[in-house]
Amino acid sequence: AWLFGNEAWGLPDDLAAAADHRVAIPIHGKAESLNLSTAAALCLYASARVQR
Repeated sequence: AWLFGNEAWGLPDDLAAAADHRVAIPIHGKAESLNLSTAAALCLYASARVQR
């Protein structure tokens, strides 16, 4: 299962600690963050691609 936190604060510490892995999406240029739905779409796409 994927766990996604909001853009400003991420996940609560106790929930993040329960996760098996953490990932980060590198952002190039001047953008400060990705919209949560965009980040989720990238992660889910990558998961589906690996499972094929």
